[in-house]
Amino acid sequence: MSKVSRAVAYIDLNALEYNCLSIRSRLSSGAGLLGVVKADAYGHGAIEVSRKLGSIGIDYLGVATIDEAIVLRSGGITKPILIMSGIFSWDDIEPLIRYDLTPVVHDEAILVRLVEITRGFTKPLRIHLKFDTGMGRLGFLPQEAHEIAQMLYDARGIQVEGLMSHFPVSEIRDEYGLSQVAAFRAVIDTFRSAGFDPAYLHMSNSGAIINYPEAHFSLVRAGISLYGSHPSLSLESFLPLRQVMKVSARIAFCREFPAGASLSYGRTFTTGRSSKIAYIPVGYSDGYPRSLSNKGSVLINDTRCNVVGRVCMDWILADVTGIGPVKSGDEAVLLGEGEREGVRVSANEIAELAGTIPYEILCKISRRIERVYV
Repeated sequence: MSKVSRAVAYIDLNALEYNCLSIRSRLSSGAGLLGVVKADAYGHGAIEVSRKLGSIGIDYLGVATIDEAIVLRSGGITKPILIMSGIFSWDDIEPLIRYDLTPVVHDEAILVRLVEITRGFTKPLRIHLKFDTGMGRLGFLPQEAHEIAQMLYDARGIQVEGLMSHFPVSEIRDEYGLSQVAAFRAVIDTFRSAGFDPAYLHMSNSGAIINYPEAHFSLVRAGISLYGSHPSLSLESFLPLRQVMKVSARIAFCREFPAGASLSYGRTFTTGRSSKIAYIPVGYSDGYPRSLSNKGSVLINDTRCNVVGRVCMDWILADVTGIGPVKSGDEAVLLGEGEREGVRVSANEIAELAGTIPYEILCKISRRIERVYV
């Protein structure tokens, strides 16, 4: 890696801790916290983020795949890890045992096979059973709860450590969501009546932390909120968060253009006055959305500057006319906080301009951009 990076993603671990504490302050009594670190901790670096979360007392970690979990175990992470997407091959059983991982099970054929495979285990395999209360994606149906409980009652090789469900919409509180909570409570009651006492009951994600306190149960899964964004801008006033990632680059050079000059591919922008343009060596190959062409903004000297012309694969252009001295080597903040309080470009803002969600913005920050932990 070169000593001078063209762009850097600074990961503020103190902001991560702040967000974790802010989330915990909203949880119901007795509810633990699962930190979702799938997709390389939403682009923030799964090992480093998990290590920090472990040091401040996170209860559980959640990843999508066994491969993601193995990366964490190989990096020295010892906290319980939930494989949230479940297992799809019998080859997955051996690494589950070797790396002490807990899978989510959401399919009857897989569950039947697990019962057979684990029959002779001296140490039961911990699993979480997922029930589809209205997400319409993965999970057993609530009316199958009794049958599943009966199937597992004599399965000594399996420990039902958890029951879980999932909201399709948690950014608002409505009757559909409340009906899901009621359906999940019925599943819990069915398992308890059958003699089970799962340690972890979880349904709430980042939006439900605020909108469905009755669904906190014994564990809450915090994903996007850990990293400083909300699933909806409407929730910002209810839960104070700090952006964990700051992406910045050094201005490569500046050029003066007269009025009437067209800039970048497609000639989509023409200067309306004598203009000074800064060239920033970041583009859509680094994860800066091309859809921000002529719409985005960056912070230079704590001043918002418009992105002009098409976003290129490796470059963006910013209009710095009239904002004072700007030169090669000055910092341009593409995502995150400026130096002055309240000056920032948030992942939510970028997502709204790009017509997507903050999850995608963070996950797509390329590994071409160096991560620096502060």
